[in-house]
Amino acid sequence: MKPRNKLFCLWLGSFLFSSHALAGPAEQVAITHVTVIDGTGRAPQTEQTVLIEGHRIAAMGAAGAIAVPKTARSVDGSGKFLIPGLWDMHVHIAGLSANPAWSGQVLLPLLLANGITGVRDMGGDLEALLAWQRETEAGTLWGPHIVASGPFLVADGKRDTEQYPVASAQEARAAVDELKKRGANFIKIISLPSREAFFAVADECKKQNIAFAGHLLLEVSAAEASEAGMRSIEHLFYSGFALSVSTNEAELRARLLEAEKKGDAATVEQVMLEANATFSSEKAAALARVLRKNGTWVTPTLASLDITTHPERWQADDPLLAFVPGALAKQWREALTNERVKSRAAQLGREASNDGELTDELHRAGVALLVGSDSLDPFVFPGDSLHHELAELVRAGFSNLEALQAATQGAARFVGRENDFGTVAEGRVADLVLLEANPAEEIGNTRKVIAVIRDGVYYDRAALNAQLERAREAAAKVGSGSTH
Repeated sequence: MKPRNKLFCLWLGSFLFSSHALAGPAEQVAITHVTVIDGTGRAPQTEQTVLIEGHRIAAMGAAGAIAVPKTARSVDGSGKFLIPGLWDMHVHIAGLSANPAWSGQVLLPLLLANGITGVRDMGGDLEALLAWQRETEAGTLWGPHIVASGPFLVADGKRDTEQYPVASAQEARAAVDELKKRGANFIKIISLPSREAFFAVADECKKQNIAFAGHLLLEVSAAEASEAGMRSIEHLFYSGFALSVSTNEAELRARLLEAEKKGDAATVEQVMLEANATFSSEKAAALARVLRKNGTWVTPTLASLDITTHPERWQADDPLLAFVPGALAKQWREALTNERVKSRAAQLGREASNDGELTDELHRAGVALLVGSDSLDPFVFPGDSLHHELAELVRAGFSNLEALQAATQGAARFVGRENDFGTVAEGRVADLVLLEANPAEEIGNTRKVIAVIRDGVYYDRAALNAQLERAREAAAKVGSGSTH
């Protein structure tokens, strides 16, 4: 582990996960005769008993070898599958389309009921996110663990709860300082005014011992960002990742920058198509070595693009729209017949057509990848979208077990808590999901949630359904679904 990653883990451990029960004292639970998929990538272990005491897994072993206390709640896991709690490492739950005035009551339960016990929020209202973070850890709010950046840095625009514009390297440094003092868990970049501002953020984050992540600037390659200490690169397409592995990188970057300045969308598309067509395995391998050396992670976010670029699949009667306030749902339904939306979707589809292959190339080269769904874009529903992302990773070349490992053990390793989360093992915090069918055989089976165990508290299907019903009711009461 690189020195800056050690600092990241020490810093993260200072605020995250107090291990309080989510809803009163955690009960003693024994799940018997269950098949365990432990999150390490190894084959499923059949006929297991997992004993939970307090907030952690007290014992685990072959059924019959583990004594089940008479006082324990006994759950027959015959024919069922136990996995670690899932993490969605790229969400927006308190900004963009998600207004914290309603999203805490709607999206947090929706995530947890889908087996997602942890999220990394990539830009939103910092005060709301930190309040939810405290409340979910204290057990007064029903939802997943939260890691949050607060407002993301941008090159221009109006300052508000979800974005923080900076016009210079000096302002970028000041933003890092302010956000850390306000309690941000890391710094998120969307855009910056210059290369100098980017490297100022990198330098200030190193001085302040706070991680930074986000989009690549067009002026900065993936290798340069990695060498500067960027903790994770978000998105392949929106970070122009194809440029960094193109044989014509320098020429294409120059053309793209010029086209962006002029607002020349046709040339932008042409450049991205050329970048995809000039992919270099040698450059990809060299970049992978740099990313591995520096401990830089990549979050492909394939699902949101797959959904966004196929509006013909959107459904006006999608049952998940019940978790979207009426005004926002109306906007999404209207987009179904909007020709401009359809045209933009087709363009994005062409420009991002190589993202799956890039994901596979990075994965096979040993680059650490995070599972993030980029919800709440139109029809990218929190909870459901994480399961879609797992399926997209499998379609890109992951095995089912590798995809699960990335969303569990990988996420825990990223946040520096691998000894507490991400695997089913003795001593780990009991954040677990009980499934009706085997995700090692079909990754879509992660959707078939029977129960969620959050911090040692067992929520069966009836309890999950009750939480979902309250979330639907909360969404229905909202008068406006927009943050602006």
